[in-house]
Amino acid sequence: MSFRTAFVSLALAASALVVQAAPVLVIQGAGGVDLNNLMLGQAFQVEVLINGDIPGEVDGGGSGFGAFTSAGAPFLSLTATQLGTVAQGVDWSLDPSLFIFNFTAVAAGTGFIGTTGQCLNSSIQNYGCGFSSGPISFTVRDPNRLPEPASLALVGLALIGLGSIRRR
Repeated sequence: MSFRTAFVSLALAASALVVQAAPVLVIQGAGGVDLNNLMLGQAFQVEVLINGDIPGEVDGGGSGFGAFTSAGAPFLSLTATQLGTVAQGVDWSLDPSLFIFNFTAVAAGTGFIGTTGQCLNSSIQNYGCGFSSGPISFTVRDPNRLPEPASLALVGLALIGLGSIRRR
């Protein structure tokens, strides 16, 4: 086995370890919110988590917000963005919160939310930017909306039934 072959094999193994060690961003509803059954006017939070797979890996203070992405506007209104628990000395594997987004559902409809371009540094290395956390879908419903045609048809059938019973 030549030196060149051994060096290439070692470089590939090291790059595989670095790729495996890269943290992953996950976005989820905070506080048990059901994103498929949001109501018009409801305020809620979405949390972006960072999952590092190396025990004891801590943030080095270089996390960035990157860009917020959404579709289905104006279904949601972003009212606040706050940095979560990631700070210098916080263990990612113990307390993985990264960002918290506060939303208000302002119109009925469906869409998705996510983040892109997050920059992550840790006690192990600078992971760079380009991390994405989403997207996750949501549905906003309007409790005051008019009933669907099928519901109106059922009500009509019930009224016809009541009318026929009354005539007997």
